[in-house]
Amino acid sequence: MSKTADSLVAAFSPSANINLVFAEVTDSARELERSHLCGPTAGLIQAEALAAVALLGAELSQPEETVTLRMRVSGPVGGLLVEAGADGSLRGYTHVKVMNELDECEELDLSCALGDQGEIQIIRSLPGKILASGMAAVSPASVIKGLEQYYQHSLQRRVLVQVSALAYGGFIDGSRGLLVECLPDSDREVFERIARYFEDGTVQESLEAAASPQTLCSTLGLDDCVFQPAKPLRFACRCTAERVDAMLIAMPSADLEELVREDRPARIFCHMCGKGYEVPVERLQQILDERGG
Repeated sequence: MSKTADSLVAAFSPSANINLVFAEVTDSARELERSHLCGPTAGLIQAEALAAVALLGAELSQPEETVTLRMRVSGPVGGLLVEAGADGSLRGYTHVKVMNELDECEELDLSCALGDQGEIQIIRSLPGKILASGMAAVSPASVIKGLEQYYQHSLQRRVLVQVSALAYGGFIDGSRGLLVECLPDSDREVFERIARYFEDGTVQESLEAAASPQTLCSTLGLDDCVFQPAKPLRFACRCTAERVDAMLIAMPSADLEELVREDRPARIFCHMCGKGYEVPVERLQQILDERGG
């Protein structure tokens, strides 16, 4: 089955009073993997986390609002940070991008890369202002379990989460996720039935097969779902040449003078998207001249 463009779709079942959110982020995960020059293991972890943070992005309401998912783990990948914006932008990175021993395995083992212990932190923010923050420990380290723990312990909300990230030939083949929430007045019997589809692998298989949101709802027995218009998602970063220039203007004169003395342009790489910027020595000298240095 062919995949759709990256998007976020929210749905509601009136008969069961259950909310659902579906995220398709395959294209964004591929672009992010290429941009960071990730090995296959880090790329797959990144893709899984990107789908998870996209699900969280369904609740963003203000134009400049963002939600950040940060994980620190005991495994060799070290941790990760991914972010979703209210405008549909997605970006992020893993702490370690190449793990030779794990990358060379025929089957990628994310559990070994993540390790036995993890801590997840979710932050909703506006520029210069944190709106809400929550943390949860998770063992073994898992993006899916971490997200469920966050909802349960920080938000006191009961959800089911499944994220599917697949690789083929060492590259991302699919990345998508589904979140189902039990509301206070939801039909508990229906929710428990849906939970069994998560437990027995039915939801995982449907996501791997790139099932549409409508097909997923039918698979769960929610044929009356009302769907909101799909929200486009895309890999995008807020880094710009102007921001790099502003950062250089804020650098100590001694650091700029050393670069000028060695005739070395400043090379800046964005942690969030992997893009590189090169600022020529002439501009560095200009900044110094403007300071009177």
